[in-house]
Amino acid sequence: MPLISQVRYVQGMNEIVGTLYFVLAHDADTEWAEQAEADTYFLFNSILVEMRDVFVPDLDEADTGIHGRISNMINLLSLHDPEVRCHLDGVGIDPSFYSVRWLTTLLSREFLLPDTIRLWDSMFSSTHKDNFLRYVGVTMVMVIRDQLLEGDFSACLRLLQAYPPCNLDRLLESSRALWIYESQITLACHKGGISLGHALRSITPPPSIVMAYGLHGGVAPQIGEQVREAGKSFFGNAMNFWRSGSSQQTEEKRGGDLRRSKTAL
Repeated sequence: MPLISQVRYVQGMNEIVGTLYFVLAHDADTEWAEQAEADTYFLFNSILVEMRDVFVPDLDEADTGIHGRISNMINLLSLHDPEVRCHLDGVGIDPSFYSVRWLTTLLSREFLLPDTIRLWDSMFSSTHKDNFLRYVGVTMVMVIRDQLLEGDFSACLRLLQAYPPCNLDRLLESSRALWIYESQITLACHKGGISLGHALRSITPPPSIVMAYGLHGGVAPQIGEQVREAGKSFFGNAMNFWRSGSSQQTEEKRGGDLRRSKTAL
């Protein structure tokens, strides 16, 4: 009998239950450990109360449904690392190929058990678990961005469905730093009335950020550097235009000379 109306078993729920039971059954207090089964049932029910919409097919397209949550995560990836997003689209990686499992199992299948417990410790202490998973998921993609950008469909899918070992504490720190930095930038733009470019140049990003707003480490180039790059681009295009024009004029001159030579003959 389902714990919550409209929710049936979905593959991956066992991963959540197994992790909960392991932690509770290994409690240092043996009296509490003996109640692990009942406590697991209670905690799993509490989690399903918050995650219910993910497992209800009729709500798939809602913001709180599985497709809505995937869309929110991919939109965040597009904002902060559009290069990787475009590459994954280009090689044919649909976000559902990896993110369904990430979201429905609370990332319990992506890490070793001790790391999963560490991850959940942070997640359950978060006031917004959906937001937590969204930023962690995006950061996971950006941490392996170099490997993804070099890979084809098969290589990228393997990386995303069998996530490589990583330093979880650094991953969590990078994820939190991205959320803080984005909040600061958004506040500066909306409340301070400044442009995104101005905000990015004014606010120093935390050092643990991988990518932010399409910038490595979230570091925006200063005005002088942008002007130099724009100047190089402008003069480079101007030289190419001049060279192509000169070549065309030379060809026209040669054609004219040839015609005059034939006329003289």
